Amino acid sequence: DERLKEIRQEAERVHEAATYSSETQFEFAKRWRRVDRWLGSLAAGLAAIAGVGGLSTVFSARWAGLIAVLAALTGAIAASIGAPQTKEKASVAANSYRALQQDARIFLRIDLAKLSDADAREGLQKLVERLQQLNRESVIPSTRAWKRAQKQVESGSQAYETDK
Repeated sequence: DERLKEIRQEAERVHEAATYSSETQFEFAKRWRRVDRWLGSLAAGLAAIAGVGGLSTVFSARWAGLIAVLAALTGAIAASIGAPQTKEKASVAANSYRALQQDARIFLRIDLAKLSDADAREGLQKLVERLQQLNRESVIPSTRAWKRAQKQVESGSQAYETDK
């Protein structure tokens, strides 16, 4: 019937949104993980160079001090941009979207055909509410993360062997 068809289409939209959102959040988390590692490594490397160079008199005190200040500045930048926290938030959001995606798929493929109109509408409403909540709580990813995620999904990153 027409109402069930509309419920199915809306649940498919939730599934698609969750699919792209999970992949986007994973891409965003990966980016911030790289930023965190790069800045942390740079700060540690500069500090090591300043320490070793200053102690071994390879550098003058002035150069060792300048390199140490650069190490501290890099560390301060790393702390202020909060890469580990952003990475963690994006990762949690990605997994939450992935769970919603799976629940929407189960609703569509297993449950929907056996539900009454009212129960189908209620199940859809729960999925929509979860999607809206995740959208409100998740970090806003970059355009670059979205584009990478779109390529990933379209190239089959979320395709299961059993679906072929």
